[in-house]
Amino acid sequence: MSFEEAAAVFLDPLAVTYPDPDHSGEEVREITIGHSAKRRVVFVSHTQRGDRIRIIGARKVTLRERNNMKKASAKKNSELRPEYDLSKLKGGVRGKYYRQATAGTNLVLIEPELTTLFPDTESVNRALRLLADSAASATEKTHRRSKTPSKRLKRSA
Repeated sequence: MSFEEAAAVFLDPLAVTYPDPDHSGEEVREITIGHSAKRRVVFVSHTQRGDRIRIIGARKVTLRERNNMKKASAKKNSELRPEYDLSKLKGGVRGKYYRQATAGTNLVLIEPELTTLFPDTESVNRALRLLADSAASATEKTHRRSKTPSKRLKRSA
């Protein structure tokens, strides 16, 4: 899973953040469960360092976890467990990082039909630079034209 997809979880206002039961010794770590940029439900392990969120690991939710989430709503390399029993995770906060993520972010979610044209960060940045250069060029040409004095034709009587 890409960093961009994992980071998009913080833009999900319905994402739920729990204290990480396995990694609370040296630093406060949390697990956020929410929708990614690709509209997949994912687990993201992270910690807060100053005003930044450091992502430690991310993965898709397993089928059992998805079923467990449905029941709840009706009633290690990545440092994440292969599976969590969501009924045992306590103290979840919905949308904990949403305001922070949207306040100063440059992370943008593009519509699903555009993902084939812009599959990664590089392609989006390339297109935006081209658009910005084109707009600047057009503005520059307009300014040059407006600075030349307009010649009026005199009417003959």
